[in-house]
Amino acid sequence: MTKDQFISGTPFYIGRKKYAGANTFSYDAQNNYMLKQSRSSIDERIVVDDYECNITKVGKVQFEGFTFVMNKKVVVKYRFEDLVIFEEGV
Repeated sequence: MTKDQFISGTPFYIGRKKYAGANTFSYDAQNNYMLKQSRSSIDERIVVDDYECNITKVGKVQFEGFTFVMNKKVVVKYRFEDLVIFEEGV
């Protein structure tokens, strides 16, 4: 995935697709947070679209985000090259 695809909100997997209906993610640039799409294992349509984390930085090769889990701040960093674009019907 490229930075431009990420910023435009293209849905993606982190790593490879593991099973039918696996969660995908997409960036909401307007609100600056990451969405998690829970998908149907039958036809991979989005069943639930939910907040995943805030994005603090979108750099040239990676992005950084955070969320809180049980009152602890958890920071994540991913390189765009490690994100795999979700393709319909594959």
